[in-house]
Amino acid sequence: MIKPGKIYFSLSFLVIITLIAWITSCRHDADISNLPEMCFERDVLPIFSNSCAISGCHDGTGEGFALNSYSQIMNTVTPYNPDKSQCYKAITSTWGEGRMPPDQPVSQEKRTIIRLWIEQGANETTCNPVPAAAIYQPQTKK
Repeated sequence: MIKPGKIYFSLSFLVIITLIAWITSCRHDADISNLPEMCFERDVLPIFSNSCAISGCHDGTGEGFALNSYSQIMNTVTPYNPDKSQCYKAITSTWGEGRMPPDQPVSQEKRTIIRLWIEQGANETTCNPVPAAAIYQPQTKK
């Protein structure tokens, strides 16, 4: 005869495994084709310069790698795939040693700009002076 404790344990284990499988299989791929192109020089590089390539971090003067030019940043980026890009994973991490910057997280708006730039191919572009942040400001109702 099977003990009730083993039955409950088995059912609980099955439910947990099913939930994990269900949660990890959920993906939503947004259509970004109608969004304006993120500009590396205007939109992306300033984020890295002000958040990552600062003195004592990834400015190229200490240990570790620099993040102050397109070629250096591209060493941490997988074009079209932010989830496989080391720099994007670091700025979206919420805990642990891999979270960057460690003391002051990058804002949601700036993380979105970097994500869109990577999803659009992480191109080295120079664009007009209107920043992406101005394009993506939420509209307020009057």
